[in-house]
Amino acid sequence: MKTQKTTLIKPKKKKQKEKQKTEFLVPILMLLIGIILFTDSSKAVIVVCYTIGAIAIVFGIYHLISYYRLKQELNIEDNTKLITGVCIIFIGVIVIILSGAIETFLRFVLGFTLLVNGVKKGAIALHSHEKLNLIEGILFIGIGLYTILAENIIFQIVGLLLITASIFDFIKSFKIKNKA
Repeated sequence: MKTQKTTLIKPKKKKQKEKQKTEFLVPILMLLIGIILFTDSSKAVIVVCYTIGAIAIVFGIYHLISYYRLKQELNIEDNTKLITGVCIIFIGVIVIILSGAIETFLRFVLGFTLLVNGVKKGAIALHSHEKLNLIEGILFIGIGLYTILAENIIFQIVGLLLITASIFDFIKSFKIKNKA
């Protein structure tokens, strides 16, 4: 006796409605993240540090709870879970407390990297007499100084790119919707 395979066929309208929801949800999310990064990039880094710290604390608490459960239910002392939980909670608290310092450190490292790269490109351009590379080197030096002295321009650029991409996605979605 042969067995037949049964396949389910989903209606196309439902699938299209789900697709339309995500077509508008992703650009909205990209637009919000882009606006946050463009307008207040340093606070965005601090929020990321808070989030990472909170996740670490929750993960550490999970390890502590699992340690106490093992100890109570099975009478097993797994000190690695206890030590891991305490260390992860400590790291999470440190990341939250030092979030401003972490943002400043990242800004200085990024700015210094851009400065060094700009000086290197400028020196090569002066030696080879290439004006385009010289302009690029000067631009890198300027961006590096701006990143160190003012705000994190890299996150502002990423924010601007996200805003632009979300606007193009909206336009594309509306064109597709009007054609259908």
